Amino acid sequence: MPYRCIKCIEAGREHQAAEHLIAVAEARSFSRAAERLFITQPALSRSIQALEDDLGAPLFDRIGKRIELTPLGSHVLTRAGRLVRDAGELARSADIFRQGAGGALRVGMGSGPAAMLMAPLLCHMAERHPGVKLGITRGPLAQQLVQLRAGQLDALVADARSIAPAEDLVAAPLDELRTCFACRPAPPCWRTTRSGSSSCWPFRSPPRHCRTRWRACW
Repeated sequence: MPYRCIKCIEAGREHQAAEHLIAVAEARSFSRAAERLFITQPALSRSIQALEDDLGAPLFDRIGKRIELTPLGSHVLTRAGRLVRDAGELARSADIFRQGAGGALRVGMGSGPAAMLMAPLLCHMAERHPGVKLGITRGPLAQQLVQLRAGQLDALVADARSIAPAEDLVAAPLDELRTCFACRPAPPCWRTTRSGSSSCWPFRSPPRHCRTRWRACW
């Protein structure tokens, strides 16, 4: 058998083992995990046992009918989740290439970027990429970061100052928007201050000449 085919089979087995590990960890039961995966319980047990043999240590502690992840199991579970997500993204990318200009794109946006960018982005995609199904999700940034890491979003656009650097995220600046304070000439409230400077006012909006930076993460 060609070496390339052997590596493909090995990669497929690793992906299957990762899916089995995730299912058992989520269900906390071999029987329930087997039902979810549509395989027999003995087959699932053999798959987990083979993975434990390869790693040289148990991944689960069997406590009566309950099972709990060992410290190694928790570490491997994190890596397994990443492997499964990467495989899913690879499959989606292959579908997009096979379909040419088709496919789907799921983008999350914070409240600020959504108010400014959602309508222009929808128009741009409809005109330039009509075959791409665009889905835009709005919500709290913390929730969208969880969705991004879980593979439920393809990209996220948010205020750059709100996203801390992380090894598992790739971030790139998009654009900057200048903000300013505007009012009518000499409004009545202006005369209540000792000077005409807006620096005397306790604004809760961004400071004068402040630039709002937006960043895309994927």
